[in-house]
Amino acid sequence: MILVIVSFLAMAAALAASRIPAVAAFGERMRTWEAGVLRVGTVVVAVISFVVIWYTWDGIKPTPKVHDENSYLLQADIFARLRWTVPSPPIPDFFEQPHVQVEPSVASKYPPGHALVLTPGAMIGWHALMPLLLAGLTAALVFRLAARLTDVWTGLLTWLIWLTAPLILRFQASYFSEVTSAPLILASWWLLLNWREDHRGKWLWWMALAIGWCAITRQLTALAFALPIGIVVLRDTVRLRLWRDLAIGVVVGTAVLAILPLWSAKTTGDWRLAPVVKYRQDYMPFDKLGFTADTSAPRRNLSPALQSTFDYFLQARKEQTLAAVPKTAWDRAVQVVIALFQTSRLPLALLALVGLFVCGGVVRFGVASGLVLFVSYLPYPHWAPWTIYYMEAVPVAAALAAIGTAFVVRRIALSEAGARGALAAVTLVIAAFGVPLVQKWKTDHRVRAAFDQAFAAQLKTLPSQHAIVFIQYSRRVAQHVSEVFNYADLESVPVWVVHDLGPARNAELRKMFPDRASFDFEEDQLVYGLRRKAP
Repeated sequence: MILVIVSFLAMAAALAASRIPAVAAFGERMRTWEAGVLRVGTVVVAVISFVVIWYTWDGIKPTPKVHDENSYLLQADIFARLRWTVPSPPIPDFFEQPHVQVEPSVASKYPPGHALVLTPGAMIGWHALMPLLLAGLTAALVFRLAARLTDVWTGLLTWLIWLTAPLILRFQASYFSEVTSAPLILASWWLLLNWREDHRGKWLWWMALAIGWCAITRQLTALAFALPIGIVVLRDTVRLRLWRDLAIGVVVGTAVLAILPLWSAKTTGDWRLAPVVKYRQDYMPFDKLGFTADTSAPRRNLSPALQSTFDYFLQARKEQTLAAVPKTAWDRAVQVVIALFQTSRLPLALLALVGLFVCGGVVRFGVASGLVLFVSYLPYPHWAPWTIYYMEAVPVAAALAAIGTAFVVRRIALSEAGARGALAAVTLVIAAFGVPLVQKWKTDHRVRAAFDQAFAAQLKTLPSQHAIVFIQYSRRVAQHVSEVFNYADLESVPVWVVHDLGPARNAELRKMFPDRASFDFEEDQLVYGLRRKAP
């Protein structure tokens, strides 16, 4: 509460600064810098964002913390070997991993768009490279779009509000596919603006490529953002009779989408059966759009980690019925607001409301697109605090807060120069309050990674580095904790960590690989420190 009060007072002081003569004088000087800031600022915000996200992520080679991230990285490693899949491991049941198919071959269940983008980093052994570059690209697009629709200083403020949003500090520093889909959506909007200015076909074709790639990355998200874009494009096409350009755009988008049936054929052996559908049938039949839980039994036996994941999401599905849609929508909306404007950022929530009423039509288009995204995910089961699904819309919320701030400043200021100076003061206040937020989320990333890092360190202490470790989990393991992974080159991995399937089946795997030492570990030992049992 004290932090909220202090932030309100600091923001009020920054807004009131427009009437101070020195601030107005500084604002007049800022006017002469605008062209240079726009030119240089794009690179500066990209570099700063790269550094801030890397610092927040807490590590030279940050640890993936959630099952989904490991699935994407596995697929990127496979692509880096110029393969679609790798052969199933010996006795696949030992290697079952959330969001990964282990038969008829090993591959991620997810569409390939994000993993393909991650591949350059996988090739050089630094998986974080592409997420960090994408963070810089997203930041540059946020700044340039906001500056294009408002002015340079409001654009800078928009970028800073975006960068310091808790949702961004939590999820931008990750290997999730949203780090790819977010810049694709922003690029689509930029290209749409270009196309509407001169209606040259190249902008439409590049836009089709961006939306198509988003569709092979996050299909529901792509559909949500493509609908408003499609309405605008179709309206202008009919009015101006640009059918040839539209046809070429459709061909470009379709060519990208053609990767999906090829992906299915290479992974499941059937171009009509996507791996995400096969995985759902094998492990989580209810994991699909709708308001009724599919209680069909999984086709495969569930390991403890998979069972925990199954139980976690099944409960979310059961609670999100059609009758509960109003409550679901309210709970999710509240969590999104918290993820954007919690604690010291609360004044920005009020300024965003102001921005909503005074913004222009193009920004309202972004707001409408964000609402379509929100509604599109209502049939999808997830717990309300998991706000990552709405990450692509965060720039719109940041723009609303910046526009609302600029509007209030100009209503208070005695001159435009004073308004510019006050905007600079507000930017400094947000930057100052953003520093502890960055540190807070750095600590959060460190805590979330601690278990995996400690376990990896313990594996290095094994007396043999050519080994198999059998893990016996208990039901107390959190649903996002699993140390059983697949690899693009299993034979080259010194220590295999596999599920404990009981003495008889464990002996079967040991017999297949007598040259590998074997060790047994129980879940309690993972929690309280690894201690070797008798092999």
